[in-house]
Amino acid sequence: MGTELKDTFVQAYNDTYDYVNRYLTSKLPTRDLIEDALQSVYLDFYRSLITTEGKIKNVRHYVLRIAKHYVADHYRQQTKATFEDITDLNIPDEKALATLENADFFDYEQVMSYLKSSDDTTYRIFVLHYQYGYTIKKTASCLGLSQSTVKSRLYRTLDKLKKTYCEKEEQSNENDRYNESTLILPAPK
Repeated sequence: MGTELKDTFVQAYNDTYDYVNRYLTSKLPTRDLIEDALQSVYLDFYRSLITTEGKIKNVRHYVLRIAKHYVADHYRQQTKATFEDITDLNIPDEKALATLENADFFDYEQVMSYLKSSDDTTYRIFVLHYQYGYTIKKTASCLGLSQSTVKSRLYRTLDKLKKTYCEKEEQSNENDRYNESTLILPAPK
């Protein structure tokens, strides 16, 4: 690489790094991915400088265009989850799983059977949101629903679950209290 191309690259790097870094930070989810993207963008820019012999007119626009293509390629390569790919609901969050396992008032299997017996869309929402960790926006996009529909189905079903299983817990507690009170009665003399 001639000193003229090297100087052009260093100048372009210094002029565009902050701008491109902010753009990639706003578009990509992890710091590692952002760093990889920055490296790839400037490597592609370097290769372009060599092939065009430094005849790039608007360097800032050119580098940003490379960054945009990198982001588009990244999201294009991600596969979209379809319902056919979803066979089982396993909550990846260990705290949530521990809470479910240790809860006295309902059984995990009961909740799953309730969700499976509800309508298909609601079940899909729960699977995407809790198993795959999708945001409400991403869940809505994947299922072709509005965000408000996803939110309302999610929260309505959570409320139904709370009511259903909390009522069962209260009834169970009342039955236990009744059984205990009948056991404590003094024996006849």
